[in-house]
Amino acid sequence: MTALWSTVFFFIGVAIGAYYMKRRTSDHRSHELEALLTDLQSRHENYQNDVRSHFEHSAQLVNEMTQRYREIHEHLRTGAQVLCNDPKRAREDNPANQFVGLSGPAPEPQEPNPYAGIESGDFSYYEPPRDYATKDPLDKGMLDERYGFK
Repeated sequence: MTALWSTVFFFIGVAIGAYYMKRRTSDHRSHELEALLTDLQSRHENYQNDVRSHFEHSAQLVNEMTQRYREIHEHLRTGAQVLCNDPKRAREDNPANQFVGLSGPAPEPQEPNPYAGIESGDFSYYEPPRDYATKDPLDKGMLDERYGFK
């Protein structure tokens, strides 16, 4: 009878130990995951702050460069007006008149659009290239499945 009770208590102890270990392992794992999540969140916030500060600094540098460009342009324009202003020259020959003011953007040159005269969807005027067409009715064209095979 003692062996029976010893065996019963042994299995009860094993079951309690297994339950405790399983619970402890899941708690330990959840703490590891929480620590990992916290670390990832802090790294992500640091990354976002780095990106924000990078673009703020880049915008500041671009603004400074733009201001310097304007100052250089204004210096060149006033220098050209002062140094090259010659009443004997014609207006279009005078280099002082070559600088455009910075008050507004200069219009960009546009290339002519070959499709401007065609209403949308109507491409009947244009034909595909005919370099694949057969020259002789008995010849095989380039689009033929057996083209190039002898």
